[in-house]
Amino acid sequence: MLLSKERIVEVFDQEQINVEITENKMGNIVVSRMCELYKHQVFAQDIPWDDTVENAIKEKVSIAVKPALRKMIVAEQQHGKPIKPILTLAGPLPSRNSFTFDLVFMFRPDQHDEQILQDTLKLIYKIDEYIASVQPA
Repeated sequence: MLLSKERIVEVFDQEQINVEITENKMGNIVVSRMCELYKHQVFAQDIPWDDTVENAIKEKVSIAVKPALRKMIVAEQQHGKPIKPILTLAGPLPSRNSFTFDLVFMFRPDQHDEQILQDTLKLIYKIDEYIASVQPA
């Protein structure tokens, strides 16, 4: 069964996964999930937020987290159609002591089905587990 935007919205609501779901000009359904890496995941001691902290977290996301996520995403997908989320840097959230980045999943209704949606959910849970496991070096 091919996917509709309504079905995708329904599944993410049921799973209580916070995402933004839109449709682009080409009719593809775009699912964006904001992820955060927190200050305490980069620094062992609690230090005040400043440009140094912000840059260190951004660097950890760019140099360690994103490449590790890409590798994990490929390793998780040994069968079926590969899911290729786009990882983009967003920016700092000093009030939350974090730096955000987005995972963007693109669904083409004419090519994606329920199995791909379920595989995407499993992948999101694995990504969340990985991000939660990041600790200071």
